[in-house]
Order: sequence, then C-alpha cells, then structure tokens
Amino acid sequence: MRAPIIRSLLFAPANEPRKTGKLGASGADAVVLDLEDAVADDQKAAARGAARQALAALRAERRARGVGPLACVRVNAYDTGLTVEDLRSIACADLDLVVLPKVESPRDLARASQVLDAAEAEAGLQPGAIGIIALVETCAGIAVSADICAAGGRLVSIGFGSGDLGKDIGIPTIRGDLSAAIAYGRAKLVYDARAAGLPRPIDGPHLAVRDLEALEGDCRVARDLGHGGKVCIHPAQVPVANRIFAPDPDEVAFARQVVTEFAAAEARGAAAITVGGVFIDYPIVLKAKSIIALAEELDARTAAAGATGPAQVATAEGAGA
Repeated sequence: MRAPIIRSLLFAPANEPRKTGKLGASGADAVVLDLEDAVADDQKAAARGAARQALAALRAERRARGVGPLACVRVNAYDTGLTVEDLRSIACADLDLVVLPKVESPRDLARASQVLDAAEAEAGLQPGAIGIIALVETCAGIAVSADICAAGGRLVSIGFGSGDLGKDIGIPTIRGDLSAAIAYGRAKLVYDARAAGLPRPIDGPHLAVRDLEALEGDCRVARDLGHGGKVCIHPAQVPVANRIFAPDPDEVAFARQVVTEFAAAEARGAAAITVGGVFIDYPIVLKAKSIIALAEELDARTAAAGATGPAQVATAEGAGA
C-alpha cells in the first residue's frame, strides 16, 4: 500500500451516527471511527456493527462524490481482550486502515496482521488490502519505536499518542503544559519513522477543541519537529491542520525558482549556485522537487474536492464534539 498523505486524522465515536455522518464532508484527509476511548465500555461490542454501517456510508459517499477521506477504524488495545474480535468485525472492502492503539512491540503489529490475513481471505479481499497506522503512546512504546517503525508489512504510518503518553509519564495535572515532558518521544518518533522509510508521523491531538489559535501554534511546533499531520478531535480543527501541514505557498514558489535556476546552471556545467542568497546543490534541488510534488498532489486533491462542492465544516456540535 502506498503511504498516504495524512495532514488531518479526524476521530469520531463509531456508535454516534450524528457525528459519523458528518465525517465525509469534514475535509479531513482521513477519518477514524473510534471503538476505543470514545466508546463506553458497555457499548464497545455494539459499536462494531455501527462502525460497519458507517464505513459503508463513507464508501458510498466517496463513490458518489468521486473524492473523500480514507476510512479508518481504531480498535481497542490488546489489554482489553477486545482487539481480535474488533478486527474480525470491521475488516471489509470499505475499510482502508486500522488504527492500532498502544503499540509496544513489532509483535503487536504481527498479531493484528495475522487476524487481518484471515479476515481478508474470508471477505475475498486482496492480501494486505487493509493497512495499519500504529499509535505509539506509552513509554514502553517510545523506548522501542525504532523497532516498531521498522516492522514493515501492513504498517503505513505512525501516530504519536501524546495524551496517553502524558498519563504514562505520570505528571499530576490534566490542564497543565506537558510539552516538555513529552518532547523527547515526540521528536524521537520522527527520526525512527523516517529511518524506517515511513512518512512523517501524525502528531497527537490538541485537547482544547475550541481554541484554534492555540491549535495552530501546537501544529506549528509539531510540523517544525518533523511531523506530517495532526490527530483532530473536532471538525473545526481540520482546516487548521490541513493548512499548517501543507507546504507554505512562498516555499513552493521558491522551490520552483530553485529547480528552474539550477537546471539552467546545470546546462552550463555548474552544480553549486545560490538562489536568493541560499546555497543550492543537488540535495537541496531534490528537496525542492519533493516540496513541489507534495504541493501539486495536495492541489489536485483540493481541486477534486472543489469540483464536487465545498466541504461542510461542522460547528461546535459537529462530528467530533
């Protein structure tokens, strides 16, 4: 499976149709029907059927509009005893990715993949059709995140579970600033993911759902550390994440200038020049080309969405509220 570009990963409880019904028009790159933390313990089994119904609705909407988000389901962690049945219940042609929480070893990924192997065969799907996003959200997981990132197989991306990591570290505050405490894991995951050839990780959620200014600052910090996207817990957060984790238009314009001027210099036999006072050689040109390619892919995605009508971003009573 080709690694997806996920700037925004929007969660909603799988068993709340009022919220899941708004996911397709949220503008998010990927949406997650949650069976884990957003669902009460006594409702988790019933939520599996609701997730299947919501997956079918998302796929139907995507077919009708010709564009739409990746459809994901977050299953419960292994320590609940619910994971295997969650995976069996939600594996279908309408599912793109499983979000696997509290991953602490490559074995956790292997166990999930084995269940999906059998479920895909039973459903008549191509082997490996369903990918996995692994959430690393404990100190144990951060300690071996290089091994997790290198596990291969179905793994297509890594998510940083900042909320659970903050709980695991044990600082006694709910509203306090934990950024210093989680900074090591937040940065380490970027290096481990990139060393393994994975896309830049997806940063954890900003919990103050109505403070979009603070969200923007948090997104910028994550982006500058090397993260490629943000977990969103409210639809209003999606446009902010999409904007911050897309290439800056001025940077794209400069990248185009770099490619153009370097090509001219190369034709003259030069491979080291300055553009706007910045030293440019082959590695910088390759980076410029990657920035342009990312911008063009996102522009194409935006154009396709625009052709079907603007996405409707929910208010404070939306999908994730």
